[in-house]
Amino acid sequence: MGVTRLAAGEFHTCGLTATGTVECWGGNYSGQLGDGTTTSSTTPVAVVGLSQVRAISAAGFSSCALLAAGTIACWGQNSDGQLGNGTTTDSSVPVAVVGLTNVVAISTGGSSCALLVDGTVRCWGDNSSGQLGDGTKVSSSTPVVVGGISDAVGISAGEDHVCALLLGGTVECWGRNTYGDLGNGTNVDSDMPVRVTGLGTATAIATGWDHTCALLAEGRERCWGLNNYGQLGNGTTAYTSWTPTTVVGLPEVASITAGGAHSCAVLADGTAKCWGYNLYGQLGSATTNPTRPSRVRSLHEVTTIVGGADHTCATLANGTADCWGYNLDGELGNGTTTNSTVPVGVRGIAGSLTPTGVSGSELHTCALFGNATVECWGNNDGGQLGDGNTTSSRKPVAVRGLSNAVAIAAGWMHTCALIADGTVECWGEAVANGTSANSTTPVSVASVRFATSLSGSGAFDCVRIADGTTRCWGYNTVGQLGDGTTTDSASPMTVPSIKDTVAMSAGQNHACAVSVVGSATCWGGDDSGQLGNNNTSNVYLPTTVYYVRTATAISAGTYHSCALLANGQASCWGANYEGQLGTGDNTSSLTPVAVSDFSTGATIDAGYQHTCALLADGMTECTGDNTFGQLGNGTTTNAATFGAVTGLGETRVVDASYDHTCALTAAAHVYCWGNNSYGQLGDGTKTDADVPVAVIGL
Repeated sequence: MGVTRLAAGEFHTCGLTATGTVECWGGNYSGQLGDGTTTSSTTPVAVVGLSQVRAISAAGFSSCALLAAGTIACWGQNSDGQLGNGTTTDSSVPVAVVGLTNVVAISTGGSSCALLVDGTVRCWGDNSSGQLGDGTKVSSSTPVVVGGISDAVGISAGEDHVCALLLGGTVECWGRNTYGDLGNGTNVDSDMPVRVTGLGTATAIATGWDHTCALLAEGRERCWGLNNYGQLGNGTTAYTSWTPTTVVGLPEVASITAGGAHSCAVLADGTAKCWGYNLYGQLGSATTNPTRPSRVRSLHEVTTIVGGADHTCATLANGTADCWGYNLDGELGNGTTTNSTVPVGVRGIAGSLTPTGVSGSELHTCALFGNATVECWGNNDGGQLGDGNTTSSRKPVAVRGLSNAVAIAAGWMHTCALIADGTVECWGEAVANGTSANSTTPVSVASVRFATSLSGSGAFDCVRIADGTTRCWGYNTVGQLGDGTTTDSASPMTVPSIKDTVAMSAGQNHACAVSVVGSATCWGGDDSGQLGNNNTSNVYLPTTVYYVRTATAISAGTYHSCALLANGQASCWGANYEGQLGTGDNTSSLTPVAVSDFSTGATIDAGYQHTCALLADGMTECTGDNTFGQLGNGTTTNAATFGAVTGLGETRVVDASYDHTCALTAAAHVYCWGNNSYGQLGDGTKTDADVPVAVIGL
């Protein structure tokens, strides 16, 4: 299921779900969300009384839906009769457009228009510039016939002009022409359709406020009209173009849209590019008002795109929706009113597959979903992606045969999942996956019952059992299983002497646990002091971490460890060559030291040579090694104190892996940054990223 179509107005957005219902979000001053109120919403709300909807359209402060019966219902502002119900009274619920049947397409702008099955067009609403196309400038609250058109196959309504795509690929427009909106070589308004000159064979059209674009049969795009912000995409800001001009630098185009003063195209490879006005980030790039197409960051597998006044939205192949740009009224649908220059996920739209967790290892990453399934991406040499083969993937693939997962841990060449019944299933390299043979699909770890939490980032894993004990399995070369030996074990081994564990973490070659009273113990490799016991000798049984008495959470990295304390502050210990302890210097420590300049933390996660923390306000900060951009701050410069991740926004989960980092945002999207040599960022490339990039489809 999910969302199949989007429509964007000035300050609101609507989505058509796969089940034929409609949900809207954003400003609702005139009832344009259709939920029976005039209360704005930063997340989707259901439009009342609509079902079997085939298409939607939104503009200004109103919205419309094409129903399966071939009729139209509209809601919102009606000051010019744009709802088409014979009145000028606003409506916060859908009302029927009178006198229309056999409609096959709809488009709303300053006026609204419908394409009928016989190729004729009807329009209603404001007509001050002749945009109803009936030979007058008299507004109408009911549909009127557009003159001279009998073979239309497409329709698009702009702010004060309308264009129709005709059979054979020609385009005719009518209404305001101040800036060459009609494309006929003049600046004279027309209350009847006029032919766009010099266009070629068009297959689709899109109208903005004062410009128009057409997709041609050969996959190129041409635009005309106002160009003060470069919205025509021809590489200039020449104020207007009275006739079509070619958009430069675009490969094969699949679909197009025009917003207020910007334009966008979906390319054949599923990516998107935008150009024109970018004050609010509506182009999805950091470029200031580019006059040539600019890539929308972190966007892949796009199926449709739609431009609002100052924001843009896209549907993705997995049924989810992303929006970016202006968000003062919540039109991005991510639960906030903060503008975004990168795509953010629309929260909770019906049918979307929602990520709930993320975990990464050195070469791969996995995500857990609300339906208890798991998808993984990156290197797959050991079968750690769980999809039944050993083929690596730059985008998420489903773990085969796994259901009822409640937690995940991505380790070295393997992955494990905690199942709702307290058991554990793993896949990938032998021993580490709890078996004596590699497996490309999940297998049960023997004798694990009643597990409540799972952790692992190296070649071993640990679980906390409901009775407070800890059990570990996998490689044990430096005592990381905590059983007093250095013997590898595919069967879980009980860690002795700790029976009241409330939190635990398995790192690269050591593990740590927090007791119910807030003390901490660690065991395993200690070459850099990561056990926190003022020593550098490996320890095969749990040893007490010095000075930690009020810990609430703990994280074992590769050569360092960190604990979150009851007062929201943090302490770290071990190697600090790259600043991963966050103390403001590069001095390693064999015992815990206080993290400097650290706001109240919610979680902390130690990676290879960097550390990231989720703060109480939902923001994410990182410190340490930044060779591959794993701090996410737009640079590759190391840091010795925690600093904000760029453009991520409110976050629910952060996972610092070997040389990359991933996060689950409040909008239920997964972003990753850092080393991408094995495709572990999941963005479809192998290019490192120093700022968060969206995982494809998540």
